[in-house]
Order: sequence, then C-alpha cells, then structure tokens
Amino acid sequence: MMPKNVLGIIYSNSYDASLGALTARRTMGSVPFGGRYRLIDFALSNFVNCGITKVGVIANSNFHSLMDHVGSGRPWDLSRKVDGLYLLPPFNPTHAEHDSSNKLEVLGRISGFLKSCSEQYVLLSDANFICNIDLSEVFDFHSEKDADITI
Repeated sequence: MMPKNVLGIIYSNSYDASLGALTARRTMGSVPFGGRYRLIDFALSNFVNCGITKVGVIANSNFHSLMDHVGSGRPWDLSRKVDGLYLLPPFNPTHAEHDSSNKLEVLGRISGFLKSCSEQYVLLSDANFICNIDLSEVFDFHSEKDADITI
C-alpha cells in the first residue's frame, strides 16, 4: 500500500540526446506518442493512479512545449491548492545547458524545493517509458525489505 507521504519527481530531460531531432526543440517528456499523448503522461498517470498527489517535474532545457502540455496538472487531478504539480525549471541558469543525465547533480539544483517538502519518501522516475506500473507494489517491496533505496 502506497503511503500518502510520497513526493514524486519526474526527470523530463534525462535522455534527450538519444532522440536527436525529436528533442531538438522540446524535452523528451513532451515528445508526442500515439497522436494524443506525450511521454510524460505515462509517468504522471502512474504516480496519480497509486495515490501520489505531489509531483515535481524537472525540466532542464527546451521545456516550453512541456509547460504548455502539462499546464496546471488538471488532466491528472494535480491542480490543487495543497500539493499538486510543480514544474521545476533550472534554478541555476549557469547550469541550464549541462548534461541532464547526471541525476544527482540535477537533484542538487532543486535542493531548495526538496528541502521545503515534508514528504518522507521520494519516488524518482524518468519520462522515457510507455507502460502502466503499479508503483504501490514497488513501494511494498521497498517497505518489506526495509531498504533505504530501491532501484
């Protein structure tokens, strides 16, 4: 069972370089899929379907299309007065063009946001998968093993 004190973080730019022309003007999270969806829709839906109500989306560069698509988070019921969707553009402009595949460095750039959150757990995800994952099963496994980190 997924606890209510989980913060979801989605990396929207992790593998932009591997998609070349598709991500020249947009982040991987906003790449269209099936004519109706964007890649980030799957990660957002997985989070919301397991009860995560606070989600931060890390966008390192080319995030205008992503912002247009996710907006306030209303399609995922993340348009809320408390918690909801947080778009996290680069907080340090001097690092805006750095390699976004170094996830620890990217987390360091949003440390102010992370410190302001009161959630006990942080669930990290990329925006490069197209599947339905029951994240509550992942969390149950994590709790059962009394782990500090589950990958």
